[in-house]
Amino acid sequence: MGKGGAILGLIGLILGAGGIGLGGFAWLTVSNLETQLLNFGVQTTWYKENDTAFVCNPPNTYLTFSGLTIEFELGVNESVYFSFMAWAHTEGITLAWSRIWVYFRVDGVIDTDQHAEIGTFNGVGTVNFMIPLQDVRYDLLAGVHNVTVAVYGTSSANYISDSSLFIQKLTN
Repeated sequence: MGKGGAILGLIGLILGAGGIGLGGFAWLTVSNLETQLLNFGVQTTWYKENDTAFVCNPPNTYLTFSGLTIEFELGVNESVYFSFMAWAHTEGITLAWSRIWVYFRVDGVIDTDQHAEIGTFNGVGTVNFMIPLQDVRYDLLAGVHNVTVAVYGTSSANYISDSSLFIQKLTN
């Protein structure tokens, strides 16, 4: 074979190796896509929002915000992340605190260790805040659970609105 044949042979080997490499890449990509499609039906996030005002009435009471209740399911070796956001409105109280606290209520039990609090002392007007609350729970067993938000306010004029609750399942 001449130089031209050797060069054509080398080009053929390079193209053949490239074709095998491209075919292998395509096969791995399709296999990965098939795995993702098989797991597509597994829900790992939940979200709910509520635009209405939730008033702290009666005051000095833990009130359940049932408009943000979400039911979710955990498997073995899974934990869950909670995120809550709301617009909080407090009315000023002369020579006293005007506050709002929010907590997660999981399966009917308020987690008082994790909470968010906003408020003012000796206010003369209204104050509006964003109130965020986040938590990760590793202690929940596999099964169906529900979560909502509990609100505690010191004045019946205080309220939260434009609320959202986001839940994400995590693998331990």
